[in-house]
Amino acid sequence: MSEATTPATTESRNRIRVFVNDQPFFAPEPTMTGAEILAMAGLPAGNHLFLEVPGPGDDRPIGPEEPIELRSGMKFYDVPVGTFG
Repeated sequence: MSEATTPATTESRNRIRVFVNDQPFFAPEPTMTGAEILAMAGLPAGNHLFLEVPGPGDDRPIGPEEPIELRSGMKFYDVPVGTFG
């Protein structure tokens, strides 16, 4: 006898879990802008957002209006304005 899949179970399997500053968040949408990701994490809108890129390359800056197609496991971090250089 197989277990029935409830809408709640299906929904939890389809949720996209991303990390911002090592904190997990479930994205409300599969595509979000940099500003929306910062807001989801409760971070200041003016901060710079970066996507961690595996390997030796540079991490990718994400603009506030840039849409990002999210995948579970993506890692982002923010840098306050004025801390470069």
